[in-house]
Amino acid sequence: MQDKKKICTPAMTLLSILQYLKRSLPMTTVLQEISDKMWTLHQHLKSDGRGLSGGTIMEQTVFEILEKHVRDFRVCCHGQSDCIIMNTHLSFKKITGKSSLALNWSKNKSECQHRFDCPILLMNLKEGKWWRNKKQVDRFLPSGFYLIDDQLCNDHVQLKSNNKTNSLIDPNDLYFLMTHCLDEGLFLELPPALTDRFTYTFNEGFQEKMSSSSLSSKWPVLAFDPKQPRFIDLFCGVGGFHYALSSLNGRCVYAADVDVHCRENYRLNFGIDPDQDIRTIKESDIPPFDLLCAGFPCQPFSKAGDQVGFTDKTKGNLFFEIVRILRYHHPSLFILENVKHIVAHDHGNTWRVIRQELMDVGYQVHETPIILSPLQLGSPQLRERAFIVGRKQEHPLPSFPPPPIQSTTIKTILSTSISEEETVSPLKKKHHEAGLIWEEFCTLLQEHDVDIPRFPLWTDDWDGSFEMETKKTHYTKYKNWIDKNRTFYQKHYTFLNPWLEKARRNPQWTGCLRKLEWQCDETSLRHCLWTFRGSGIRVRNLDYSPTLVAMSMIPVYGPEWRYLTPREICRLQDFPESYHYHQKDCYKQMGNAVNVKVVRHIAEWLLRLQ
Repeated sequence: MQDKKKICTPAMTLLSILQYLKRSLPMTTVLQEISDKMWTLHQHLKSDGRGLSGGTIMEQTVFEILEKHVRDFRVCCHGQSDCIIMNTHLSFKKITGKSSLALNWSKNKSECQHRFDCPILLMNLKEGKWWRNKKQVDRFLPSGFYLIDDQLCNDHVQLKSNNKTNSLIDPNDLYFLMTHCLDEGLFLELPPALTDRFTYTFNEGFQEKMSSSSLSSKWPVLAFDPKQPRFIDLFCGVGGFHYALSSLNGRCVYAADVDVHCRENYRLNFGIDPDQDIRTIKESDIPPFDLLCAGFPCQPFSKAGDQVGFTDKTKGNLFFEIVRILRYHHPSLFILENVKHIVAHDHGNTWRVIRQELMDVGYQVHETPIILSPLQLGSPQLRERAFIVGRKQEHPLPSFPPPPIQSTTIKTILSTSISEEETVSPLKKKHHEAGLIWEEFCTLLQEHDVDIPRFPLWTDDWDGSFEMETKKTHYTKYKNWIDKNRTFYQKHYTFLNPWLEKARRNPQWTGCLRKLEWQCDETSLRHCLWTFRGSGIRVRNLDYSPTLVAMSMIPVYGPEWRYLTPREICRLQDFPESYHYHQKDCYKQMGNAVNVKVVRHIAEWLLRLQ
């Protein structure tokens, strides 16, 4: 394309018109009606074959809507397709189709001189996506109204003639005018059409489909406001994304989750009843939005799972539902969340597929996801998660500046006094007994001036008396740790053997409870935070909690010999005190949730780019 010098034309008059239109055309009513009716006309005229009259019908429809809602608007008879807004004469032109005739600039008052006598009000419909197929055109031109200065046209547009018209504009010239409007802020966007809202016939005109699901008051169609971004919450869970975006003045226009208890909790806290399975939702039933949020299921990519990835028929391929919605609505931004391991899953192939899919639908995406933990924002939980952010390809996506890890303590999330709501559940008997057994072990080592080993302690391997431990495959796989365990046991046999025999007589001390992973500087369970995991009892300092998981691995606060309460678990995820948690499923739901503070930090950075 021929290079065009950036032109800074006086635009105070056009800006004032644009500001007036924005006040007069709330997207919830007028702009949405224009978008819906234009889409309906395009579908009807395309199938009916009345292309020659289509442009005139569209123009009449737009003028009828504007006359009804804009006080200072009227149709002008001084020339074809003219109108007056705020006493300013404008020439109304439109891009409605895919053929070269769609670029017909219409007849101008001074057409013999090929001059433009007044500013242009250009309407580009969604079908204008065909620009993407033009050579050397690299920006997406959204649907809406473009206000173009007439002097700019006279200086940079050369009208041409063919056998049908003498006012054909070159596509490159038109592209320059439209991108100039975008750069100068002289653009009023149309929302995506609610495609099932209207029907149209030549005899009866438009008829509204009152039964259409798109008209349901359940999902609001909100006007665009840069200070109040509209977002949708896919795989919404209990609302981590919602709390984060709402704290930045975001407005939720859609949510969905397949879990019935999560939907109940979402409705309780936000007054929104999420849809169920996103795979059953039509893209057109989702209202216009600016930011897509989705913590798509992580189990197929997690180290803790089977790592089957996209081959998981129930959860692994849900990422492509996100792509489907992005392709249709093409919002400005998105934030996706998943486990850190998604980058390395399947030797990096999973991440390569994800990134390429997102780029193919028109987004800038970092070469690697943002890895961020609540620890870096002062919240006492180690929870490294991968955040994939995207921005429309016509805008650069700078590197994300990661904050440093801060000093934390688990005490900041503890309740000063346990309320009736937070009645502490006593430790299960097997957990209580296992805690006492290992606390006796710690005491023994202290008495004999022996440090607690930092390698995993597997007591079933100490003497090799259990059948499982005689298997060669097990020994070959874990030879290093088993040898360390047996050496430790033999070295301190005199006081460890009586303790081991006594512990084995306790029927509660079975399975993984016989294993210990000591990952702290303390010498007593009563000074630590510990969790019951498949690999054993994991013991940590009180500076922060390990990653919350959806399984029943509730952290135990050693100084008070109790589980963390549901409210304390919610605080680890930075949910507000006003959050009403699900009494039965809170631990599972928080294990699946996104951390509110982390999402807010990323979203705040991303929205500042707008």
